Amino acid sequence: MKIGIFAGTFDPIHNGHIAFAKAAVSQAELERVILVAEKDPYRKKPYASWDHRQAMIERATETIDQVDHSYEFANTLAHQHTMKDMIAIARAHYGTDHEFWFLVGSDIFEHMGRWHDILQTHQYGGFVVALRDNHTQQWLDEKITELAAEGITVHAVVVENPHPEVSSSVVRSAINAAKSTLDVSDAVYAYIQTHALYTN
Repeated sequence: MKIGIFAGTFDPIHNGHIAFAKAAVSQAELERVILVAEKDPYRKKPYASWDHRQAMIERATETIDQVDHSYEFANTLAHQHTMKDMIAIARAHYGTDHEFWFLVGSDIFEHMGRWHDILQTHQYGGFVVALRDNHTQQWLDEKITELAAEGITVHAVVVENPHPEVSSSVVRSAINAAKSTLDVSDAVYAYIQTHALYTN
């Protein structure tokens, strides 16, 4: 089984994240995806607690059959920061006879050279990448070539990104200004309102 690991801050999860997960299933042929909010995101301090962020993920993805909704698994995976540790946790959960992929935006992929414990290509399936900002396929190809020169071989599959400009920060700003936003699902927006998240 091809399984995708999509880790991020998800503060909150928005429609761009959901579209990416769905595209990974349909275009990269993933059979299962786990979306997990990181407990202690690198370079970011979350505005909402992990429980709130993971709860919003659950509500945003409840109609997507391929999404794994195991709270215990997400809670364990949320503490991990390296590919090596995430794969170890995923194998303990699913078993070893599976192919694991990482879902990342190109804005995350471009910093891969700084990551710790990068796995060799035979240890995982590869990356499913959504192009963001002004990144193009040519940009990604050049980045992969740069990584190869550093001894890091990467297999990447690009999927369509219908929401390249959507960001959690824009969503938070709209909510703080008491403006409605179409960039999150109704279930997520209702959760945010119920718990008074992202308001000063």
